[in-house]
Amino acid sequence: NISPSFFRKIYIQKSKALGLNDKYFILSFDCDTEKDIEVVEDVHKRLKKFGIAPSYAVPGELLRTGCEVYRSLHSLGAEFINHGFSSHTSYSEENRSYASTLFYDKLSDIEVKNDIVEGHSNFIDILGESPKGFRTPHFGTYQKPYQLKYLYSILKSLNYSFSSSTTPVSSMWNGPIIKTPSGILELPVSGCHDFPARILDSWGFRFSPTRRFTENDYVEQFQKMITFFESSSVTGIFNIYADPSQVYDWEPFFECMSMTTNLKNTSFDDLITSI
Repeated sequence: NISPSFFRKIYIQKSKALGLNDKYFILSFDCDTEKDIEVVEDVHKRLKKFGIAPSYAVPGELLRTGCEVYRSLHSLGAEFINHGFSSHTSYSEENRSYASTLFYDKLSDIEVKNDIVEGHSNFIDILGESPKGFRTPHFGTYQKPYQLKYLYSILKSLNYSFSSSTTPVSSMWNGPIIKTPSGILELPVSGCHDFPARILDSWGFRFSPTRRFTENDYVEQFQKMITFFESSSVTGIFNIYADPSQVYDWEPFFECMSMTTNLKNTSFDDLITSI
C-alpha cells in the first residue's frame, strides 16, 4: 500500500505545473430526487452566509419537475451543469433510503449519447442557456478509459468546456485538472485525507447501506483536508459534492462548510476561465 502522503506530493506537483496559484473550493450538489427540490433553496441560502455559491447537477426530468425552484437559483447566479436527462435515483421518504436506478455503464453507447443530448436540449429549454459542463449520473461506475473517451467526444461535439465526472483516483495521479486529448477539462472530485481514493460525500458517510465510515469520520476527514489546503506550500482545488436532501438537516455539514473561508470559493466555469 502506498501512503496517502505520496499522493499528496504528486497532487501538489501537478497543481503547481498547471499554474494554479491559489487554493480553491468548489461545492457541487447532485439533485437526484424530488426531495432535493423541496430543500435546495434553504440549503443554498444557508451556504451564502459562508460565501459559498454551489453548482448544481440536476437530471433533466427533475430540472423540469422543479423548474420554478431551479430557475430561481439560476437567476441568483448559481451555476448549473448537465447531468443527463433520465431520473436515475429513487428515494423512499419513509426510511430515507436511496436506490440507484440507471447507470451509463449498463447502457449502449447510443443510449448514453441520447441521454446526454436530451439533457442538453432540456437544459436550454428550462434555463435558457447552453450548459458548459457535465457530470455523469453515478459517475463512479463509468470510469473506464474507453468510456471517458466516448463521453468527452460527445461533450466536445456539444461545445462543452469541462466535466466533473471522475473519482479521486484520477486526481491522485493527475492532479486537480486533467487536460484530456479531446480538449475537455476534467475536474475529479476530491478524496479523503487519510483515504485519498475514497470520495468525501454525503452518501458514503451517511446513507450508503454498506458504509464503513460514520458522520463523525466525514467531519474528521473534512477538517484534515482543510488543514492540508491551508498549508503554505499547497495550491489546488478542494472539489466536493453532496445531495441537498442528504445534508439539509445535518448540522455538522454546515459546520464543515464554515471551515472553508480561507479557500477561494468558485464555480467550475469561473475557475477554468481564470486559469
